[in-house]
Parts: sequence; structure tokens; C-alpha cells
Amino acid sequence: MFLLALVARAQVDVKLEFEQDKFLSGEKAEILVRIANFTGAPLRLGESDDWLRFSVGNVSGVGVSRKAELEPTGAFTLKPGARATLRFDLTPLFQIDQVGRYTATATVFTGPGETHVITTPAEFEIMRGVVLWEREFGVVGSQGERRRYAIVQANYLRRARIFAVITNPEASVTYHVVPLGTVVSFNPPSMALDPKNRLHILHQYGADDFVHHRILHDGTVSIRHTYVSRVGRPILGVDGTGEVAVVRGTRRPGPNDLTVPEDGSGSNTNRVVGKPGESAPPAAPILPPPGAPRPR
Repeated sequence: MFLLALVARAQVDVKLEFEQDKFLSGEKAEILVRIANFTGAPLRLGESDDWLRFSVGNVSGVGVSRKAELEPTGAFTLKPGARATLRFDLTPLFQIDQVGRYTATATVFTGPGETHVITTPAEFEIMRGVVLWEREFGVVGSQGERRRYAIVQANYLRRARIFAVITNPEASVTYHVVPLGTVVSFNPPSMALDPKNRLHILHQYGADDFVHHRILHDGTVSIRHTYVSRVGRPILGVDGTGEVAVVRGTRRPGPNDLTVPEDGSGSNTNRVVGKPGESAPPAAPILPPPGAPRPR
């Protein structure tokens, strides 16, 4: 059995990577599983629901409690010499809300019986954030439900990043953490609630560059618009229709701008919002249609 495991490790290369290794508590902690097939034959994976198993522990080696099982990925075939990448969110799977460093490991079953590969651990950290602003609000259309918006700042790679965090009023339950991007230290963000209790945030992330987000109570980003101003700081004000809008800034449409119709179609629990200059990554796992994984 041990020999089979060694052979599988030599012929199937599996690595874990984080695109970023620090996350705010409650933020999506996305991990990449990169698989390369060196067997010389097609490699069939995902036929059993538990073909991929994650484990997480703290840096002292103590295991972290599991909150949920990984959803089935479905079966797919990796051609000889091909590579595939899968993306998963560890946050709903493990109890990793405490500040500190953790390690993640994956066991990948690559053949019949107990043939498997165990990856080298990958480290990540849960960061502590500073609350810049908070406001309790009532959810429009609900039966008296109340929630809390907060704008939280945390430092990553010597850059200040801000997040919109939606919790219950006591902040004991976190519903959504929405990354908003980097912010310049000399110009704090501006926040406002409109008559529908939607959260508006305007913050500066470049020399003359600003971004305006409008966020709903369910974590949906319905607006992400970029602005430029070289004559003064834009502010949040009210336009002629009574809507919260950006004043003293010039709209500069860009590839990462977003406008989503608010049709009340439901929650946006799994949405990932990119910061300015980044595309929003898709939900896990990243796989082409079964039978044709995308080479990397």
C-alpha cells in the first residue's frame, strides 16, 4: 500500500497554493489545488464524492474543527501531460475565524483502492481588522430583521485593504465579508446609507482614482464604479432624484465596473468581489466541462 502511494506521488503532482495568504476573519479563504498528470495515460478523477479531502490545523499541529463537507466536484478526465486547477473556499468548511496562522493539506485519491497523494502543507493567516465605521439597520421588506454594516481595515503586504462586513447587530454572526480593495492611508473612506438601507462606500485607491460601491444587505455588490478627480476630493452626496451619488468626481468606466439589476432574486452568499484592477474570481471549483480540463 505504501509503495502504491509513492508511485502515485511520482506520477501525479498535486500542489496547494494561495493567491494571497492573509484573510480577514469571515473572508473567503480561497485555496488552489493544482494537479498535473504524468502517468502517461488519461487520469480519471472525481468519480467518488470524497476523492479530495482537506484538513486544516493551526501552526502548532492542532486540528481545526470541520463545519461542513466539501461539495462533490463531479468526475472529469485529465489527459496525459495535462494540468488542471481547482479553486475552493476553506471558510465554510472549517472553523478558522480565530486570528492566527494555519496550515492546509489535501489528500487526493488518484486511482483504484487507496492510491492517493498527500500534498505539502500550505500556510495561511487570519488577520485582525480595525473597524472604521459601523451602523445598525433594518432589512427593508423583512419582518423587523436588523443587521449591522461595518467597514473594516486590515493590512496586507504593507497595503491597507478595506472590507464591508455584514453581521447581526451584536456582531456575533458574520453573514458576508465583501473585499473592497486597497485604500490610501491619508484619505479615509466615506460611507452613507440610502433610503433603502443600501450601503454606499467611496474610497481612494490611487493618486486620483476613487471607487464607489453600493452593497445590499445580502452582500450583493449592485454598483462598483470608478471615478477620477484632479481638482479635489469627491464626496458622497444626493442627486436630483434623491439617490446617494458621487459629487465632484468624473465617472471613468473601466473593465472592472459593475452594475447589477436589483430584482430581489435572492441572496448572493457565494459571490466574490474583486478589488479595483482585479477580476472577480469564479466560484469553486474552476474546471472546464467534464472530460476536457483546461491545460495550464
